[in-house]
Amino acid sequence: LPGQASHHSRQSSSASSSRALLSRPPTQFPLFAFSNDGDNNNYHASPQTSKSSAELPTRRNALLHVLQTTLTLTSLSPILLSATPSHADIEGVVPIPQSTAPPTSTSTPSGVTLFKTKSGLQYIDLVEGTGPSPQYGNFVTISYKAYIKLPDVSGKPPSKLDEFDSDEGYLIKHGNGRTIPGLDEGLHTMRVGGIRRIIIPPKLGYVTSGLGPIPVGPYGRWKLNRLLDRMVELKGGNVVMDVVMRGVAEDEADQGYYEDESLTPEEFNFLRGNIEGSQQRARAAKQ
Repeated sequence: LPGQASHHSRQSSSASSSRALLSRPPTQFPLFAFSNDGDNNNYHASPQTSKSSAELPTRRNALLHVLQTTLTLTSLSPILLSATPSHADIEGVVPIPQSTAPPTSTSTPSGVTLFKTKSGLQYIDLVEGTGPSPQYGNFVTISYKAYIKLPDVSGKPPSKLDEFDSDEGYLIKHGNGRTIPGLDEGLHTMRVGGIRRIIIPPKLGYVTSGLGPIPVGPYGRWKLNRLLDRMVELKGGNVVMDVVMRGVAEDEADQGYYEDESLTPEEFNFLRGNIEGSQQRARAAKQ
């Protein structure tokens, strides 16, 4: 019919013009500037010079960006799945140091017993607690005062403890990696009712942003940042925390993801094999 022929001719003409437009390189796409008459709602379009392909976002560039990101993640997958240990002082992450070796102890001239763990953490038990010790995944309530002890500088008086924060009721999800690792390690062997001074080396302290505890107010945060900068300048110092363990409670919503013992590489590879196998079977079932 004449009407149908006209309709098909318009479609073919539109399709050919679309293919011609898409076949242009990105630098040839026309751009327009829109202006208003001022007194009415009529807008006029005037052609402008084209932007380069680097300036003009195109679908092709977006797809290439997604493809490059996918290839990068694919190349990293063997590294992400490998069971390599993490170290706070090397990678800037916050695992909790775990060791079955008992801490060593030394007596100071004043008669105080100083304990030192394999990770380099030191602590002094001022009062032995009588309650339970926390397990990873428990809620732990503590009171604390936090200081930074800068290293002594030759020719100047010995540095003193500089307090930057304190809290009478601080709640921790023990083992979730949101607390500085030295504090988490120091709390793990305490008992409720105990008082302990924990001496945290830099590699177990504020190794990355977002770790607590941090001061609530702006002045305390400014002071903490200033003291941490001084530790970097002087290449030494410690975070010191006087901690009272107030209470320990189980998290009723805990799904069992927290354990006191970490997986061995063999157990990790076994679980990874199970996950990969289930994924392969699911893909085969879909096919």
